[in-house]
Amino acid sequence: MSGVSFNAGTLADIDDCVTHVQSNINRGTLSSTSKPTSTEVQNWLIRAKQELMDTFGFTWSRVFAYMDTTAGEYRYALPLDFAEGGFIIRETTTSQGTTLTVLDPVSFDRLFPDVEDEASAAPTYATIKDRELWLSAPAGGTYRLQIEYLRSGDDSTTTDISYIPELMRFRMCDYATYRSFAALQMWNDAQVYKAEWELALRKSNRRDKKKRWSALGYKIRPFIV
Repeated sequence: MSGVSFNAGTLADIDDCVTHVQSNINRGTLSSTSKPTSTEVQNWLIRAKQELMDTFGFTWSRVFAYMDTTAGEYRYALPLDFAEGGFIIRETTTSQGTTLTVLDPVSFDRLFPDVEDEASAAPTYATIKDRELWLSAPAGGTYRLQIEYLRSGDDSTTTDISYIPELMRFRMCDYATYRSFAALQMWNDAQVYKAEWELALRKSNRRDKKKRWSALGYKIRPFIV
């Protein structure tokens, strides 16, 4: 089994998000006496998280983790809080991304009796065996994987962002950056980030609706006048 394991991603927690916003506004270190304060920025991040939860239905019990594969490896450690139940795993190296086909262990073994003999390539199938994630084909290089799964443990705090997909965490930062520039009365910069936040919400909402329709067997066709 590979020593590589899933982690929380680039923006792993709320502090990473505050630092990202701090870099965006480029006015030195945020603190309790800066303008805006670090607490204000954190509250804006929480406000954005709540908006995303309400719009897309993210819940604490279903969480996201990330991992980069190792060339030639097909067995990986699962997150420590991985609970039994369904999971979704995506390869997110490209902007399009692909969802891997999840099989039960018996079907996986029947299709791939000797995984290590499979030619290395981008993984397209996955299963869980003995608390390990098995992939086929073995990774042909470094691929970024996102796993969405049910977790065990206690409820979260208001600052927990582990159940928000990483791309959405960057959008939370867009919102907090917009509010920061507005607090500084830097209206032009504020409008830029506000527009990015609103555009991202619209795009993600459309994409989410397309997935729901696709799951029901429908395809969205362009309207031609």
